[in-house]
Parts: sequence; structure tokens; C-alpha cells
Amino acid sequence: MAPMDIERFAQRRQDYLNAAKRLREAASMQGDGILRDATIQRFEFTFEAAWKALQMYLQYQGLEANGPRQALKQAFAQGLIPTPEEADIWMDMLEDRNLTTHTYREELAEAIAANIRARYAACLHEMAARLSALELD
Repeated sequence: MAPMDIERFAQRRQDYLNAAKRLREAASMQGDGILRDATIQRFEFTFEAAWKALQMYLQYQGLEANGPRQALKQAFAQGLIPTPEEADIWMDMLEDRNLTTHTYREELAEAIAANIRARYAACLHEMAARLSALELD
């Protein structure tokens, strides 16, 4: 990775770390529909930051990762997603992320928010920690 690319990755990784921290904070709170919607919005932003940071790192490794699904599959193949169980959570996150445009449906919004609180926030936080530990030349 060229020096400018390393700087871009470092910034993207930091943006992701900040987003993951804020998502975890929102996910730990209980509240009304506004808090639920804010949590979902933070999830959307954090998920986007996660797969784009993964994409940049994987491309640095010479791997193709043109979209979120491909980036997640490559991350699993490279050990950044360490277990099949965690890979399943990431695929569930991708599906829920694609459904968040339909959160005007109360039942769907509640289900996605429950997934964020129960599984996604912690998983996104763990990946942020993994990416933080990566050293680039």
C-alpha cells in the first residue's frame, strides 16, 4: 500500500472504531422508538464503515473485494472473521442492513434492533479491535 493509501486506511479504520464504539453505546440503552431508530441508523453507518475498511485491507493484500458480500467472504477466508458462527452473524448483518430501508415496518424495526443489541454490536466491536491490531508497512 502506498503511504497515502496507508493513511487512508488508518483514517477509515479510525472512523470504523469510532462508529463501533458509538453503536455499542446506543445498543446498550433501552428506550423508545426514537432510540431504536437511532440505533439502527448507527448500525447502518457502522456496518458500511466495517466492510469498507475490510475491503481496503483485503485489496492491500491483493485480494478482490468489490462489494460487501465478497469482502465478508474474503475476510472469512483470510481469518479476519475467525469462525463459521461469526461468519453467519456477518451474513445476517448484511441481510438486515439491506432490510433497514424498510424499518417503517414496526415489527421489522424491532427485530433488527434486537439483533443489533444481542449480536451485531459486539461482533462489529470485535472486528474493530482486530483491524486496530493490524500493522501495515
